[in-house]
Amino acid sequence: MHLFPKDARTMRTSHRKSRNGCRECKQRHKKCDESWPTCLNCSITNRSCSYRLTRPSHRSRGPRALPATPSPSAMAPSPPTLLSLAQCYTEEWQAQTYGLGHLELLHHFESRGSEEASMLQLPPSTRQVIVQCALASPYLMDQILALSAAHMSTIRQGQQQRNFRNQATELQTRALTLFNRSEVGISKQNSCSWFLYASLLGLQVMFETFQCRNFDSFLEQLATYFPVHRGVYVVIKQSWPTIKGIVEEILGHRDVPGRGFGKGRSQELDDIVSLIEGCDLEEADKEACLEAVDILQWIFDLHRIHSGIQFRVHFTIAWSILVPARFAEMLQGRVPEALVILAFHAVLLHRLRKFWIFGDSGRFLIQSISTHLGTPWARWMIWPNKQLNATC
Repeated sequence: MHLFPKDARTMRTSHRKSRNGCRECKQRHKKCDESWPTCLNCSITNRSCSYRLTRPSHRSRGPRALPATPSPSAMAPSPPTLLSLAQCYTEEWQAQTYGLGHLELLHHFESRGSEEASMLQLPPSTRQVIVQCALASPYLMDQILALSAAHMSTIRQGQQQRNFRNQATELQTRALTLFNRSEVGISKQNSCSWFLYASLLGLQVMFETFQCRNFDSFLEQLATYFPVHRGVYVVIKQSWPTIKGIVEEILGHRDVPGRGFGKGRSQELDDIVSLIEGCDLEEADKEACLEAVDILQWIFDLHRIHSGIQFRVHFTIAWSILVPARFAEMLQGRVPEALVILAFHAVLLHRLRKFWIFGDSGRFLIQSISTHLGTPWARWMIWPNKQLNATC
């Protein structure tokens, strides 16, 4: 599988306190959008959602609940989060409006594609296809603008940076709402828009997650990060014949060797396998870790034979999409073996630190994991820490 990037949390920004937020958001100290009957945060993370009142008072006029999303059997299988995001909408989204600021963001998306520090390194023809899809799918257009605003926040300072971050949040929220209003299921006609929307949404969730500079907060955000990326994987599997061409254009390669094409594992990853095989994890957890290592080895091999930055970025992101769900749960549970594997993946993030979404997240993760695990695990962290000073 290949990809490109993507379900969604809102971007973390400064905000006023939510007076009528749900109990779950208040307990987790999260900004609640107060959607009824299920708020955005709880929809995305598949949590139960409950309010102190039967219905938030300030929403008494506008919102009405949408019908339940079609059953998974209608799509076999359905993305874990893409089809169960916000289950309601408000009248403010009924009138889709765009202003000059949105045109600036669209121009930014269309024009910043060639230089190394660009938003997305895509050829003009591919960006044109994406925009054409967006003209027929408002949720995709809003997600393009949201990601563009997120990127603008990385190249501006002060109040402008905060304004773009807030705008990214607002547009992402509107895109999520429109997505749930617009689609009843994936089809040949909308599969390209679904894939692009999921991918771009995944990029924005990744960006927000990698902005964390608190290790505990980072691990907490993985609860959204991995389910979203698994949603991308499901969309790709279901619609591959239709989206194959655009995925290959995004990757920049049509023939990608499958896993296992390399000549064995590198010494470093071979040591990790020995660590996992000799530990006292349950068999299912060992299998999840070994699968994550196998995928990571494949991506290291692809980095070795392909020098293109575009190609390397997309397959580095692919690791998050392809790893087993159980492995993601182990990371959230701070299982040492899983954290060591994440540190090795962070080496790739560090090597691609000029890509705006990754930034210095690789260094942050390697150093944070080393500190968290401490001396008993120092031996397994020698190579990742050494790579922080490497020139590649």
